[in-house]
Amino acid sequence: MKSILFILTLILTAGVFSCKAQPEPAPVEHRVPLGDPFILNWQGKYYAYGTSSPNGIVVYVSDDLKNWTVPAGVTNGLALHKDDVYADRWFWAPEVYAINGKFYMYFSADEHICVATSDSPLGPFRQEVQKPMLETEKSIDNSLFIDDDGTPYLFWVRFNDGNNVWVAQLEKNLTDLKPETMRHCISVSQPWEEIWPRVNEGPFVI
Repeated sequence: MKSILFILTLILTAGVFSCKAQPEPAPVEHRVPLGDPFILNWQGKYYAYGTSSPNGIVVYVSDDLKNWTVPAGVTNGLALHKDDVYADRWFWAPEVYAINGKFYMYFSADEHICVATSDSPLGPFRQEVQKPMLETEKSIDNSLFIDDDGTPYLFWVRFNDGNNVWVAQLEKNLTDLKPETMRHCISVSQPWEEIWPRVNEGPFVI
């Protein structure tokens, strides 16, 4: 009898535990799959661009910097397609700026720095002349800075003595470098940077 009561107690106890409310699963986070991300704030919306697609540069849109969607009407989610610009591979590190009613995307393609323009932050971004800003050498990670006096500068990474940061003034069209103004900014200088392939990358100036 005692053994029967003990077994019954175990069954009832197990039933109590099994009926307890289980904790609700944590909400699933869907991360935006971008490397080298850049976010443009334009007219109350946020536009995120980055390294992701082999066919160009993707764009996501958000109202709150938390929830991101692929905007309707953008083919394959691409703000820039390889058919509209120089090169057909390695589309990296875009930055987009709204200047005087036009949008400028600075990006790398096939390890060359490029710039394309559009009338919308969603694109399509295109190059009228499909060529890099520096045709004679490999470069990446170009970033625009406009000084208080209105002078535009481009910072980027040159592939000489490893990867190091250079700067030059831009013409007023914001698409052409002034080669005579090219200056070296930053070289590999720390022991941890000197491990192959000797890298300083991703400049951005405030």
